Amino acid sequence: MLRAAGLFLRPLIRVTTAPDAIAGIGIAPDVPVVYALQVRRLSALFALQDACAALGLVEPLAPLALDGHRGPVRERSAFFFLTRAGQPSPRQQRPYRYSRRLHRLVDAALEDGSLQFQIVPVSIFWGRAPEKQDSVIKALFADSWAVPGPLRQLIRLVLHGRQTLVHFGAPMSMQDLVDDGERATALRRVARRLRAHFRAERERVVGPNLSHRHTVINAVIDSDAVRFAIAQEAKRSGKPAEKLEVQARRHAYEIASDYSYAFIRAFDIALTALWNRIYDGVDVTRAAALATLAPNTSIVYVPCHRSHIDYLLLSYVLYHRGLPPPHVAAGDNLNLPVVGGVLRRVGAFFLRRSFQGERIYTRVFYQYLQTMISRGFAIEYFVEAGRSRTGFMLQPKSGLVAMTLESWLRERTRPLAFVPVYIGYEKLLEGASYVAELSGQPKRRESLWGLVRSIRKLREHCGRVHVNFGEPIAIDAFLDAQWPRWQLAADAGEIQDEPALREAVSALTRRIVTEINAAVVVNPVNLLALALLGTPRNAMDAVLLERQLETLVELLRRQPYAMQQQISSLPARELIDYGERTAMLERVRHPLGDMIRVHDAHAILLNYYRNNVLHAFALPALIARLVDLNEGIAYGRVERVARMLFPFLKAELFLHGTEAELAPRLAACCDALCGLGLIERSGDWLYAAPAGAAESMMLHGLGENIRQPVERYFIVVGTLVRAGSGSISPKQLEDTALSIAERSTRLHAGLGPQFADRGAFRASVETLLATQMAVSVDDRIGFGEALEASAGDAPLLLPADTRRAIAHDAVQSLAGTRTAEGRPDGGLQCSQSAGEPAPPP
Repeated sequence: MLRAAGLFLRPLIRVTTAPDAIAGIGIAPDVPVVYALQVRRLSALFALQDACAALGLVEPLAPLALDGHRGPVRERSAFFFLTRAGQPSPRQQRPYRYSRRLHRLVDAALEDGSLQFQIVPVSIFWGRAPEKQDSVIKALFADSWAVPGPLRQLIRLVLHGRQTLVHFGAPMSMQDLVDDGERATALRRVARRLRAHFRAERERVVGPNLSHRHTVINAVIDSDAVRFAIAQEAKRSGKPAEKLEVQARRHAYEIASDYSYAFIRAFDIALTALWNRIYDGVDVTRAAALATLAPNTSIVYVPCHRSHIDYLLLSYVLYHRGLPPPHVAAGDNLNLPVVGGVLRRVGAFFLRRSFQGERIYTRVFYQYLQTMISRGFAIEYFVEAGRSRTGFMLQPKSGLVAMTLESWLRERTRPLAFVPVYIGYEKLLEGASYVAELSGQPKRRESLWGLVRSIRKLREHCGRVHVNFGEPIAIDAFLDAQWPRWQLAADAGEIQDEPALREAVSALTRRIVTEINAAVVVNPVNLLALALLGTPRNAMDAVLLERQLETLVELLRRQPYAMQQQISSLPARELIDYGERTAMLERVRHPLGDMIRVHDAHAILLNYYRNNVLHAFALPALIARLVDLNEGIAYGRVERVARMLFPFLKAELFLHGTEAELAPRLAACCDALCGLGLIERSGDWLYAAPAGAAESMMLHGLGENIRQPVERYFIVVGTLVRAGSGSISPKQLEDTALSIAERSTRLHAGLGPQFADRGAFRASVETLLATQMAVSVDDRIGFGEALEASAGDAPLLLPADTRRAIAHDAVQSLAGTRTAEGRPDGGLQCSQSAGEPAPPP
């Protein structure tokens, strides 16, 4: 059988030896040699045979004869495999078994101290290291740390067998290794020395071992927390603890990543080709922010979630900056056949959408996360939990943040920091599916066939991708400010069900998404969307559009949203050319001047790109709308309305800054708008530019961008006031407001399907209660004069036809379940709030 295998395999193998001469190995003359190979593989034996023949060494298949005082020792050949091939599994925690020949040789050396022979460890490397490969297929099958199966090894031989390196290590004396110890101790000592040698050689040639899957899984299952959970479940269910341990181990294998350096390199090659094919480039800014972190800090990357590309993009960016790619939390919906295995080998670890009722799974996942953090592995997850279909940041989920924070508090072996990352696209691969889902079509489940179908989209041109690193959040400093006694509580083990911990988790989660938005990148498509979607028919005079684009850019430069922001540097004319090249815009010729309009097929999706960056323009747009819709307005009134709306805009758009900082920011925004000529100031009064002036049209366009968030707010408060205090529950208010919004998107132009965003309405209802503008008693919302006064501000921000439509839809929606007769209309028809001065003539 050996000869037959050799006839098939040996023609595939061409060896190079290191050292390239016997003298370089250091073999003692006249002392018998036994070769040690790491794992049982016939191909490795044939490579060793050829290398020995090339160097003139004793061949491994030659008989071994050892002479000692207690008689001769004979073996059929002069080599052994340290271990038989085998991979850990849920049922086999440690399947490796030592070679029987190694057992016999150790026994012989212990029994006869005069028996002299030397062990020469031999490492076999198939082809070049993964980072030196320039082909995806060759990189995938390059030599790595994982023990390959027979088929994978055969493919490796076909691809790399003719570039095989056989490395001879320094000889080791068996008598020195066994050192007159007991049999079991001596065997472990020999194996440990050999394993250390093989590990060092492999790290030198192949690179560091990125996969610690089996050791991490063993550490997770052996932890006190998981052992306790198994014992508790055994007691509760009556199942044997052994069966539950196998179940726990299966959960761990289902969760854990399986990093492969070969797969990382293959992905690097593939993704470089992919970016070059569909993107004009990847712009990375503020990566230097990572250098501000303390040494040995455990990092949790928390990017926004716009596309499935996000999973790959950040790992690619970090890899090309010499930083370890993170372990990425992925939903089990992506653990598809083939795809799941590939993602797992480039760092994905999987979690179920729900942990409910899964006690052991919950504890295993929790412990896995704690083990990764305590060992310093970088982690990445999305606090939004899913991809945004509207372009707005989704309301964050705190589950993984809570697990991370609690894990770190239990085992603070190193500092911990969250690094927010903003990812912006000029065109989404999933754009068409997002529009379909917003239009009412059901979301398609991820599947292997769906992935195959999506490959055709890789022919599309998607502009540039922008990655901007936000300000890192050092957790110890954050907790010092948020929860001063956190160290005492953690040291005393008093964090379980600690209210202060829950408050800290909630504050941290909101801080993360706020910092992501603070790192906003305003790209060309964002600017075009902001400029054109503020017009009645998504069209504008070409010259005026240039001025509007210049104004938007200058506005952010004069009054930055945050220091981390990045703005496109393209001139306005080139921005328009870019929109025309990508078919988002079309030029309409006219004797009075060219017009630029949004192509019908892109109108809904442009709302998505506007929403990506709307938070950066929220305050100046709010001022613009107040000035534009009123013949003149006192600055004090602007400030009062802004102060009332700020908590709601902050909750929906995750605005940067605090209420205490609002007044100076409003003043700075007003100064910037005045400096750009969009508004005029006379004493304490603000006026729009004269009707017909370009500045007047630009002011109107800017203000229109904040229309939808403002309209959502007045739908909520108007509906609540019309229903009456104590007449409706928070859930009923949310559902009623959403129903009105869905109806509005079908009846009124300018409102895309993203207007009916349940998350935004839920945030408004929660903010009403959090700010105590309303209270919930026995699941009924009560309110007072402050809320009615706020509803009375609707005429300042909404035109009359919009107010009438909201009032009508609110009555229709509440009819039959609430008595609305005799109630005021919530101010939706009022013209001016009581006590406010009229503008001077």
